[in-house]
Amino acid sequence: MIWNYGKRKRRMQMVQQGLRATSKSSLKLQCLFCAKGDLKEAKELYDFFASDMPDLPDYDPVPPTWQQNTAQTINGIMDWVKENQGTLAQAYDFISGIVRKRGIPPTAAPEPPAAPLPPIN
Repeated sequence: MIWNYGKRKRRMQMVQQGLRATSKSSLKLQCLFCAKGDLKEAKELYDFFASDMPDLPDYDPVPPTWQQNTAQTINGIMDWVKENQGTLAQAYDFISGIVRKRGIPPTAAPEPPAAPLPPIN
């Protein structure tokens, strides 16, 4: 019927724009939402999408806590320092050698004092 065409078109637009499935459970809920509570249509949508995603997990993965993120970042930094320890030691020795020897000339020589201005009459 003519009046159902507009509804189906809007639903397909919702499906195309709004489905971002991260797990089977979220895909089921999104299909149910797109089908406006119609279980038969939601099951058809779910079967259609889930058939292309066999590796989809059952539930959404739990995001890591702040403590886990911090520990992972610090461990990554420490691993990088261990891997590049020789390069960092060479850079430190190079910079400390330059500072000790004063091998770098001063960037600008001090300006000579300016002549005094004549008195104003």
